[in-house]
Amino acid sequence: MYQTGVYFGRFCPPHRGHLYQMIVASTKCEKLIVVISDNKHQTEQICREAGLPTITYQLRKQWIGQQLQDMDHIQVRVLDETDIPEYPDGWEEWSQRMRQVVPEKIDAFFVGDQEMDQPLQQYFPEAAIDLFDPARSRYPISATEIRADILNNWHYILGPARPFFAKKVLIAGTESCGKTTLTKCLAKLYNTSWSEEVGRYYAHDYLAGDETIYTDEDFGRMAHLQAEQDFHALRSSNKVCFFDTDAVVTNYYSELYMGHRNKLVEAYINPDKYDVLMFLTPDVKWVDDGQRLNGSQERREMLNNRLLAMYEEFGFKDKIVIIRGDYNQRLTQAIDLVDGMLNLETK
Repeated sequence: MYQTGVYFGRFCPPHRGHLYQMIVASTKCEKLIVVISDNKHQTEQICREAGLPTITYQLRKQWIGQQLQDMDHIQVRVLDETDIPEYPDGWEEWSQRMRQVVPEKIDAFFVGDQEMDQPLQQYFPEAAIDLFDPARSRYPISATEIRADILNNWHYILGPARPFFAKKVLIAGTESCGKTTLTKCLAKLYNTSWSEEVGRYYAHDYLAGDETIYTDEDFGRMAHLQAEQDFHALRSSNKVCFFDTDAVVTNYYSELYMGHRNKLVEAYINPDKYDVLMFLTPDVKWVDDGQRLNGSQERREMLNNRLLAMYEEFGFKDKIVIIRGDYNQRLTQAIDLVDGMLNLETK
């Protein structure tokens, strides 16, 4: 058994093939060091070409670390290649940087590419080269193939990384627009998770049901609790996640109840968190559930326009899709939209 082994790669993104090699390699040495090699500019370019946000080394370290956090003999480190000539050049500089990142005596490199054999032997003559499944027989996938088709390769992506790639659908609108019902229906249809509107239950849970005693701090807390609930929903998502309202709606209710917007709430507003906003219009029957305030159609239309303008003001304009009609029509429109996002055939 080796004392110290090294398994390195870009891991952009990390997948089950990588994990398989990490686990197998860890059975052959006392300590395995997983080294994430990252060239910032190259990473930005390949992600941009794939139409993805930048998969930073911090994210990759987080994902791999979460996957391996209960395996104490495996460590995750980062090698910054940004100022090193790109592969296949720069081996001398790279090997010097590797010795800095791994100052321990390296007894073995675990690699899945035979092309690495000769240069590693040249620059690390003291280390064995352990070639592992170069044909990728167990997990026939590469990170390049995953980046090119995320959703159809979903099952290969490591669990901690999946929230980054899931499609994120925000569903919003004013009172009694069917947001909660539509959110749950879609989540169940797509076998995934959803996040409920915290503000709907806040007064009952924290104010003994008395909506006359809201404070600015309550609305800030609502926004925080909503963000936490969204975070946990996304962690268990399956390709897509649905969110029933966000901090813009909380800010909208701050205006209604407090007479002003809330800076604490606005800190949580981020249109980049979502791929699309389904904005439901108030053209279904208003239902009085004991909490709602605004039943006249004229006032519903006014408040609808007010909320829609607020979303546009906070940068959501290019993400808004208006959903209208009766409940069946709304569901049909929503399904067609999500099917398109997931590249599913619409019947």
